[in-house]
Amino acid sequence: MKRVGVQFALFSVMATLAWAQGGPRQATIYRDTYGVPHIYAETPEAGAYALGYAQAEDRLEDIYKNIRTALGRMAEAFGPEHVELDYILRIVRNAEVSEEKWPEAPENIRAVCESFMEGIKAYIQEHPERVPEYALELQPWHCAAVGRAMILQWPLGTIQDDYGQRPEKPVFASNCWSVAPKRSADGSAILLTDPHLTWESLAIFYECRMHAGDMIMNGFCLTGCPIIALGHGANVGWACTTGGPDTSDVYMLKLNPNMPTQYEYEKKWEWLNPRFIRIPVKGEPEPRVKLAIDSRFGPLIAEPDLENHVAYAGRTPYLDDMGLLEQSYKMLMAKNANEFYQALGMNHLMEQNVMFADRDGNIGYVRVGRTPIRPDGFDWSKPVPGNTKATEWLGLHPIDDLVHIMNPEQGYMQCCNISPGVMMENSPMQPDKYKPYIYNVSWDKDNHRGMRARQLLAADDSVMKEDAFNITMDVYDLFSKPWQDLLKAAVDGFGQEAMANPEFAEAVKDVLAWNCEFTQDSTAATMVERWRKNCSKKLDTGAVREGKGLDEAGQKAALTALSETLEEMKKLYGKTKVAWGECHKVGRDGQLYPYDGADFDRTETLRCVEGIEEVKGSGQYVAHIGTMSAMLMFFKKDGVESYTCIPWGQNLDPKSPHHTDQARDLFSKRIMKPTWFSKEELLHHVESEKVLNLP
Repeated sequence: MKRVGVQFALFSVMATLAWAQGGPRQATIYRDTYGVPHIYAETPEAGAYALGYAQAEDRLEDIYKNIRTALGRMAEAFGPEHVELDYILRIVRNAEVSEEKWPEAPENIRAVCESFMEGIKAYIQEHPERVPEYALELQPWHCAAVGRAMILQWPLGTIQDDYGQRPEKPVFASNCWSVAPKRSADGSAILLTDPHLTWESLAIFYECRMHAGDMIMNGFCLTGCPIIALGHGANVGWACTTGGPDTSDVYMLKLNPNMPTQYEYEKKWEWLNPRFIRIPVKGEPEPRVKLAIDSRFGPLIAEPDLENHVAYAGRTPYLDDMGLLEQSYKMLMAKNANEFYQALGMNHLMEQNVMFADRDGNIGYVRVGRTPIRPDGFDWSKPVPGNTKATEWLGLHPIDDLVHIMNPEQGYMQCCNISPGVMMENSPMQPDKYKPYIYNVSWDKDNHRGMRARQLLAADDSVMKEDAFNITMDVYDLFSKPWQDLLKAAVDGFGQEAMANPEFAEAVKDVLAWNCEFTQDSTAATMVERWRKNCSKKLDTGAVREGKGLDEAGQKAALTALSETLEEMKKLYGKTKVAWGECHKVGRDGQLYPYDGADFDRTETLRCVEGIEEVKGSGQYVAHIGTMSAMLMFFKKDGVESYTCIPWGQNLDPKSPHHTDQARDLFSKRIMKPTWFSKEELLHHVESEKVLNLP
């Protein structure tokens, strides 16, 4: 009896302590001074419940929009401009695959997603007035559908490339770099993730921190998902940029001339499988009916060419893959870089450059992607014959086949959407070591951002924290110097008459004295941007960028373009000296602030921001693409220290103090905020606290 009494007393004490700390049936949401939620709970399920509640509190409308996007049901709520995207997501059966395969997901993943959705519903029950008219019934498998909708954009883009519609400039761009302890001033491993995406739809990530049992995470989720896509766990952090192996193919089908609904395979005719997709559209009395046609290789990606008896099918190993959430969880739980590498080896991520670092000081890189093993003898960058087994895939490449490196001798890496061959000086990752479709370098051989990152990292063998911030926020334009050289040569050779005009002479003086940084107080930056755009209509800008100079006609054209730029600016602004931040702003809903950085006419600063002229002809640009979830991480033996910056604010509501506070206080000033990842730090910066009792 005595022993039983001691055990009971011990149990009571432990239960009391657990309850006081937020027991298994409780979770606490602390909001820091920027409104970012920090969740503390005893179990992953309790933490996910609180995260669902917090996401709904901040971004309920975005949750519903993202789910509608994933299900191919945007047009019924928002109109005909969404029909095409709905159609694409229904062709690939994103909703059906996510729902049908959901029971096969691991039990712990299903439990986390179920709890996450229950947290959203709990907020809705408390605040029914916040539910938009386009709401739909929430299901746990919607988390998987949102994740799949995001990553499918990459393989579907590859299919379009193979079909012959490669864009001139990639839609997705990003920065990442890492520094090994031997090149950092304090002996920590340093990692930057800095995705550059359009600030809309699925790409508006959600910032959060969580300590929930062994589920510890800090970074950015897709809105509508409970696991971070970018950031760090307790031990390992990771970053992603677009680029990767060739994961998908186009098959050319030979149609039966007498029965065009059949195609040849191994000297036999097989039937194409048509299905009709009905897409309800807001404002239209009847659904739009669109045809989808499936084959053994996947859906047709264009109307069949009946004249030439041919059709094209897109094939990707992602069509029925449901492992993303499970892999994301294992990446998060990794205790070191080796375990993280093993998690990447599950091969459920889209084609990406993944860089990672851990608290032991390791840095690593893998060019990941679910990559088919392809038979030799075919050009897989183009459509391949679909009438033979000879082009059938032979399985998937394991991660060790892919381009990868751990702890490079150089002590640093950068991958700003560039080739592995130029990630560092004397990179060992060269194309002769890999199959062409694995190395798969086309548009990403090198670029302005990669050159600048490599220049800065290679020159600094003792990177201090301040250095890391400066590299992250660098706004120096690597290729403005050649433009200054061009202007000086043109003025010296042919500009004597033009220089007699004081206004022109002053403009030349400003441009030549400019430090090549796109800062909000720079008037020369505004002048140079407009001048270079005008020059692009008249001369070979590539030759200028490469420092080759121009002939007499080209130099005279450049001077004419500068004169035209001055007149253009007077019409737009009433003056020729206009600060960059006067006409380039960041924010939303009328709350706008000046920003630094640029992305135009094949020029990108490392801190890459691009504005759109919302009112045509106004000369006023509001940022809408570029750096949007930057996170700088320092990995030390005793923990991870990290900093973030987003372009707007945590909350979607224009009335919230956190709607655009980060645009005003941080983004506009090129400042990153601490994440206050330890509770001791956090408690000095708490704005609010909410305890949730789980049902």
